[in-house]
Amino acid sequence: MAFAVILYLDPATEAEVQALWALLSEKQISTVIATMGIRPHISLAGVEHLDAQQVCAMLKTFAQSASPLTIKFGAVGTFPTEQGVVYLAPIVTSELLRLHEELGVRLADLGLSSHEYYRPGNWIPHSTVAINLPPASVPAAVNICCKSNLFHAARLVEIALVEYLPVREICVCPLGGP
Repeated sequence: MAFAVILYLDPATEAEVQALWALLSEKQISTVIATMGIRPHISLAGVEHLDAQQVCAMLKTFAQSASPLTIKFGAVGTFPTEQGVVYLAPIVTSELLRLHEELGVRLADLGLSSHEYYRPGNWIPHSTVAINLPPASVPAAVNICCKSNLFHAARLVEIALVEYLPVREICVCPLGGP
């Protein structure tokens, strides 16, 4: 099993992303994300093996010291892989980069290292909307995303540890919360 540390969106934006997933499913472009059991999110780290109880305790402390972040999705992107991934990309801010970097330091303090795609200098913040697309379906997914109403201010309000696959939420901590 693998694990991810992720940031959840505010409830209204989460519902909008889920509606986009449903539209992509309805149009028979992508059904994978909508059926995985994951909430819309931005991944901060990916780790193969960890002590979940230890990481959840760290995330609780980390969340108390972090404030909810305002983001704005500013682009639709794809990764140059055979997997066919389409995502919403937030405009990168110093606050988002600082949060990501601080989490990396705290994971390192636990002796953990994130997958290379999630390390500072390599990390591309994104919220996946479609995966495992055949190449011919990527343009249609991008077009639907571009026509969505998701290009507005949103909030990142919770940090979570999830195990995958299958997806299992292990702990969720509100940013700035108790």
